[in-house]
Amino acid sequence: MNDRVPIFVRAHTEILKREKRNERRGKYDPANEAPTPKGSRPKWPKYALVIDAETTIDERQALTFGFYRFCRLDANDGYVCIEEGIFYPDDLPKGNPNALSVLQQYVDAHPAETPPGYPAQLQLRSRAEFIEQVFWRVVLNPPDGTGGLIVGFNLAFDLARIAVECRTARRRNQGWSFIMSQDNDPQTGMLRHNPLRSRIIIKPKDSKAAFIRLAGVGARGKKTGKRLKAYTRGRFLDLRTLGWALRNESYSLKTASKAFTDIDKLDHEPTGRVTLDEIEYCRQDVRCTVAVLHGMKTDFDCHPIDLQPDQAYSPASIAKAYLRQMGLTPPLQKFALPREVLGAAMQAYYGGRAECRNRHSLVPVVYTDFLSEYPTVNTLMGLWRSLTAESVRIEDATEEVINLLASVTTGVVLNSEFWKRLPFFALVQPAGDILPVRTTYNGETNNIGINPLTSENPVWYAGPDLVAAALLSPSRRPPEVIRAFRVVPEGQQAGLKPVALRGMVEVDPKTDDFFKKVIESRARIKADQSIPKSERKALSYFLKILANAGSYGLFVEVNPERVGKGTREKVQVFSGENQFETTSPIVEPPGPWYCPVFAALITAAGRLLLALLERTVGDAGGTYLLCDTDSMAIVASELGGLAACIGGSHRLPDGRDAVKVLSWEDVRGNIVKKFEQLNPYDRAAVSGSILKIEDVNYFNGSQRELLGYAIAAKRYALFTRTQDSIHVENPKAHGLGFLYPPKDGFDEDAGTPVWVVEAWDWILQGALGLPQTDPDWFSLPAMMRFKITTPEVLKVLQARQIGLPYRDRVKPFNFVLSPLIDDLDGYPIHCESDRFTLIVPFTPDASRWYSLSYLNVHDGKRYRLGRPGRRLPSQAQPQTLADVVSRYRWHPEAKSLAPDGAACKRDTKGLLIRTPVITTGEPRYIGKETDRRWEQGEDISMLNPEVVEYRPNETARLVADPDLARDVRLVGRRTLAIAAGVSDKTVKAARRGDRLRKSTVGKLKKALNEL
Repeated sequence: MNDRVPIFVRAHTEILKREKRNERRGKYDPANEAPTPKGSRPKWPKYALVIDAETTIDERQALTFGFYRFCRLDANDGYVCIEEGIFYPDDLPKGNPNALSVLQQYVDAHPAETPPGYPAQLQLRSRAEFIEQVFWRVVLNPPDGTGGLIVGFNLAFDLARIAVECRTARRRNQGWSFIMSQDNDPQTGMLRHNPLRSRIIIKPKDSKAAFIRLAGVGARGKKTGKRLKAYTRGRFLDLRTLGWALRNESYSLKTASKAFTDIDKLDHEPTGRVTLDEIEYCRQDVRCTVAVLHGMKTDFDCHPIDLQPDQAYSPASIAKAYLRQMGLTPPLQKFALPREVLGAAMQAYYGGRAECRNRHSLVPVVYTDFLSEYPTVNTLMGLWRSLTAESVRIEDATEEVINLLASVTTGVVLNSEFWKRLPFFALVQPAGDILPVRTTYNGETNNIGINPLTSENPVWYAGPDLVAAALLSPSRRPPEVIRAFRVVPEGQQAGLKPVALRGMVEVDPKTDDFFKKVIESRARIKADQSIPKSERKALSYFLKILANAGSYGLFVEVNPERVGKGTREKVQVFSGENQFETTSPIVEPPGPWYCPVFAALITAAGRLLLALLERTVGDAGGTYLLCDTDSMAIVASELGGLAACIGGSHRLPDGRDAVKVLSWEDVRGNIVKKFEQLNPYDRAAVSGSILKIEDVNYFNGSQRELLGYAIAAKRYALFTRTQDSIHVENPKAHGLGFLYPPKDGFDEDAGTPVWVVEAWDWILQGALGLPQTDPDWFSLPAMMRFKITTPEVLKVLQARQIGLPYRDRVKPFNFVLSPLIDDLDGYPIHCESDRFTLIVPFTPDASRWYSLSYLNVHDGKRYRLGRPGRRLPSQAQPQTLADVVSRYRWHPEAKSLAPDGAACKRDTKGLLIRTPVITTGEPRYIGKETDRRWEQGEDISMLNPEVVEYRPNETARLVADPDLARDVRLVGRRTLAIAAGVSDKTVKAARRGDRLRKSTVGKLKKALNEL
């Protein structure tokens, strides 16, 4: 990469109105800190209402009927059903009297599953009756007066079905306000929102969780005229979210039933009608939901933490609750860190390192990874001391850091005591130093690479990254340091107290290093045969989740919020040496434990481990296939030797390029063993090296030859081979996992869905020259599944439904499928590609996908899908799964260069080299990077991923468009300048991906369309 390109760095931001308010109050007030409810609320209320709604299978997904169980908490038996019933739409008797008779028939024939002394008959209520007589009775006024718990699996979906109206929530257009009750307006006689009943506010958090609460009631007090507020925020528990928080697993009701209960969910394809089979299916779902509630309650109650289950949104929620239980105060609530320090740390923040080094080459490998990477580097750097400190001071460390970097060698960095010196930040003048670089690679891909950086302007980096740069430098020359500082802990905060993790593992924050204690305890528990197997497995798994959730992500948690359509909010931006005020349509309120000083150091230290491993492998004469956050596939076989590889420094007898293949003994003795020096744990608990040879390398206790094939970062597979067949052992779903599975099944050995294994088997057969057998799902359209969680998308879907009652409109949280359209020739005549996104109500029946009627979310028009080779001009041509998998194999590793120094292209093979990055001018300042596709979530907002960029006078310009930059390069500079009526200089800026004025972007796009 010889062109000069911009680099992107993260920024610490503060919302000016909020910060001024907090300054007046004299406290730090993170925006998304869960509000502390007034009064005492029990962890588990005495009453719970478990609901499940069945719907039509058209795009409305409107309520057909639902089951509920009103449960009372029993000390011995958990939540016991004391009333069971069915609810149905208010218009059902008029609109479908036969359906009502079927419901009545079921009620007459089936008693309620309640204990003696409670109603023995199933209740049958209309939706309105259910809301008034059951729902509000549980929410607002159960017999004990504390507020009951509303429970469901994918609860937001069920609440959206039983609501009578929905509006966009006022605050920042981030969610919905649901009306549950209506009455007649005494003045007009028309139906209105009942002012004595609260609305329900649902704000999606991510694909796995949503914030659900009651709004204030709308009535005004007769004497004061003030608006009355509901006395409770309500208690709403989505068991899908709680399961994610407890086990770090994305469960369906079926898989949650297997994990937490001994009863099974029925296998049934919903029909959208009211039938006896459908009613029994729904009833069983509610049985399963209650059983899952019991199982999750038992699991949750093992944790001695002050956290209510309906506020456990992720594993990080539980980790943060344990930190609070130990008495820790969040860093920015007790440390007076200057904003300039936070800005420098945020500029130094990058995520995990992932790259492909040896592309499209079949090589033997030994797959290794680091033991609990982030907890381990926390322990090595002694960051627990800082987290528990009473205060910190900022200390100039320029001379010390210059001397430290000058002393870096592999042996020095392998000394665990050296790591205590790494918590520092330095402003450096990059001059070809190998550093994390966030830029646009290959002119089209925004990514982070570990590459040589040359910059006119200095940049802030965390200490471990600078040590890694010194290690990886061919000349061992360290980066040039301009200024450096340390954040030095002082004292120990008051109020620290011991806690028993899951009730069994005691940690004293005064004397124990939390991260160290968790990893040591997990190792001891896994080896302790006196603990029952089930409890040993559960506790060990929990400690693994806790160690990871509590050691990194919470320190960089920001929660992007869109301010509102057409509006912007003032923010102050701090990044490195620069600070300025600007306005932005998106703001980033921090999480309660946000502190980029820790986040930047932890991820940099993880990258340092990989750099140290890369250097050690290189010193042994070897190379690696790939690395992925905490792992590296080292090119090695049992006896070693050479392997054909374009760009390798060795030669085979036939003259082909080759790389050295280390032996297994080389890996064990000369590489893995060296990392024993960095083991910070009690050797009686965790012995040996922190670098582990993974289980995939072994079969029946013996090491076997493992082969690897890599396409790009996170796109690789490990496999074994016999003379005429292969067996995929460890395939990665990155770049495929966002698609809806075309077939059921999960390969437990490979740890991934069966269809991903079959896709990689097909890829590897082609790469090895073996006969390829197409999977039976190859001809199906490539589909993504979403929940509608974005108000803007819902407005488009409802644009042609104005005037229809809520029941007949598309609703929030509907599940939909969206086909990938062939970007070459897949759009119907007269349709623009950037305004064409099709959706259809979700159905798992792949045989129907071609025959469905799809809705374009941009204009509300309907389209059909055409089959390959038979598409009509009015139809859309989807990519087939065969198209996706075929293209997947050729995805370039854009952040590296080909062996000959050219750009890495689809057919590039061999040993890739690092891309030199040369930048001029100031960095560009960005917010949180999200690419929801790779999160594999069900959120339609992933169709339009965006990264906010902060600049002074933001309203005058646009964020640079990578697609525009790519398209401009395809046209002659002078030709385009004349056609668009702009200067050559402007066209050059567009080619570089620079930011341009809105009017200029419009001129260029118009000219490109006309040329």
